[in-house]
Amino acid sequence: MPTRALWTALALLLCVACDGAHAQDTSGRTQCTGSKLVKATGQDGADIQRAIHSAGSDSVILLAGEYSVERTIQLVDRVTLCSQTGATLTWRSADRPGMMLDASRATGTTIKNLVLDGRGIVLTGSGHTVENNLIRNIPAPPPHTSDKRWAEGHGILVAGRGRGLTLKGNFFNNIADTCIMGYGLDDSTISDNLMQNVHEGIHLFSPRATAIRKNSGQSFTAMAIEVQGLNFPGVLVEQNTFSVWNKRTEKGAYAMSVVAGQSAVVRQNRITGTPAMAAGLEVGGIAPQILDNQFVDVPIVITDTPNALIQGNQLMRASILKDINRAKSGTLTIRNNILTNPPRVGIASDHWWGHDQVIISGNQISKQLSATDADFIGILATDSDKQPLVIQQNQITIRSGPGTPSHARAICIGNSGFEGNLRGTQINGNVCESDGVAIFANSNSRGGHIGVIYQNNKLRNLRDSIQGDSQGLIARGNVLVNVKADQARLQDDR
Repeated sequence: MPTRALWTALALLLCVACDGAHAQDTSGRTQCTGSKLVKATGQDGADIQRAIHSAGSDSVILLAGEYSVERTIQLVDRVTLCSQTGATLTWRSADRPGMMLDASRATGTTIKNLVLDGRGIVLTGSGHTVENNLIRNIPAPPPHTSDKRWAEGHGILVAGRGRGLTLKGNFFNNIADTCIMGYGLDDSTISDNLMQNVHEGIHLFSPRATAIRKNSGQSFTAMAIEVQGLNFPGVLVEQNTFSVWNKRTEKGAYAMSVVAGQSAVVRQNRITGTPAMAAGLEVGGIAPQILDNQFVDVPIVITDTPNALIQGNQLMRASILKDINRAKSGTLTIRNNILTNPPRVGIASDHWWGHDQVIISGNQISKQLSATDADFIGILATDSDKQPLVIQQNQITIRSGPGTPSHARAICIGNSGFEGNLRGTQINGNVCESDGVAIFANSNSRGGHIGVIYQNNKLRNLRDSIQGDSQGLIARGNVLVNVKADQARLQDDR
């Protein structure tokens, strides 16, 4: 993950590019081109407005220097506001209502290479492009007007359905509310934006066929990405990188929440949080695919989501947890993830309810115990109200670290069953390995193992096979190597 120093260097580089660099330099800025170029003279927002009205649609308004803006500048169809020298528009008075630029009654506008200081942009309609701008220093509306003037706290607000929008390469700094707030985006792209010292990064309601990719940022007080609303198809969240949350608000915070979308794909993102946070990703919606992401110190939290696939993710000091049990159908598959030193449990739920089938397979969980976190469970088997839980082909390795107490409760497969409510649970083909400190499985209550099937598991260098009440389990083809005790007689076929 990039260090704080690297982020600061990148931010300063972007600020310099925004404020004074040529429009075609190492920051990737492009020339302001078009068949109808008009220079906006003067130093006032009213001068920009006159230039727009004079030039009309399909024109390029060239800006240069400093502009003091007193009231919202209204854009017209297919107009471009562009600077080749880093023009700065500054909102004159925080007490005065309005947004800096308003494209809500126009289509196909372009805003690029500008510095917007104090207020942001409102968009509605189709074909807008907002590219390579610095949007900064946007305060919260005055408290007595916050409801009526809520929009003013955002960097870019898509106030109604926006289709074919491109929001790319912008730098947001010191934003009181959300960098990009959008309602009903369709066939749009939000990419390569940098966010720093902001409340929330990107917040979308009911997007369709919209990609959120390669955005980055740090110093958030709330989520970096939040997607909620109706389950429209085509949401893609990929290759974003976020880190550093405000110490005052990080307790219980979520880094990303994608709880809407039909077959949403969340892949190859890199999230660094802290143990005080609630989640690196909260996932919901219908049939989401959570693929190949990296999470440090923050878990994946699965909510009400049928047909979810959690695959190929790497978690450092973090877990995969199922939190809400309101799903009514579908599968939940958690497979081929790598978890290194999760805190107290690797993969768990209080109940695996709602799904037709839950399969936990092919995961690699490794844990080095310490004196402070000696109690550990690799995978927790709890009850399912439909098809029995399947835990198969996982590899769990538990090592004792310096200061680990001899009575450490380290368990590869935890069992929270009672009086046969885990009947039919399959624990097949797993590998549990330790240096003599761990056990393969346990039971906390009477009858927790009744009808639980242990088949073709490999146990190596363990303290015991199963502790607690092991009556009624079914064992077939398990292999035990250097296991000090086998009270449950797993090695004997039953």
